[in-house]
Amino acid sequence: MVSHVDITPTVLDWFHIPYPKYKVNKKPVTLTGQSLLPVFEAEPQTGWNTVFASHNLHEVTMYYPMRVLRNRQYKLIQNINFKMPFGIDQDFFVSDSFQDLLNRTRTGQPTHWFKTLKSYYYRDQWELYDIHNDPKETKNLARDPSGQYAPLLASLRGDLRAWQNATFDPWICAPGGVLEDAGLYKLAPQCFDLSNDLLDL
Repeated sequence: MVSHVDITPTVLDWFHIPYPKYKVNKKPVTLTGQSLLPVFEAEPQTGWNTVFASHNLHEVTMYYPMRVLRNRQYKLIQNINFKMPFGIDQDFFVSDSFQDLLNRTRTGQPTHWFKTLKSYYYRDQWELYDIHNDPKETKNLARDPSGQYAPLLASLRGDLRAWQNATFDPWICAPGGVLEDAGLYKLAPQCFDLSNDLLDL
């Protein structure tokens, strides 16, 4: 399992160039990816089981920060601004597929999709899918009332948070808190509650 963050270490490895040491905002930058060159020689046994992804915006009209963890069986999605509708960029809006969904929704016709337009716009804060048994991602296991997936959800959320820490993600405390890493908190960044009733969702 690979991701775009593996491209830089692969190119550097190909040309035998060490990764430079530098800082951004006084924080050391480290690679979170790994070189793909060993994969061309043999199937790796460890270290290639999880990838992470982030989305902040597509264009100015489509701001919707998300964080994702994907392993060989599960996908976890955090929709950070889940209280607002998912933004539609201009290119997608004029596409035939979106116009068809929009027109069918407005006229009350079936969309021939397992989602409604409303469920496409308004997403849960946490989405957990078993991609082996539910490849179309139709059943959000984070909402499972039995609590059967609660330990898995907590574990994956912990892994996602560790990645956010490693990459200095400024949205690590969102949506219920704000990260403070300036002034008194430079040496020990902390999340502070915004009192917006979203901290423990």
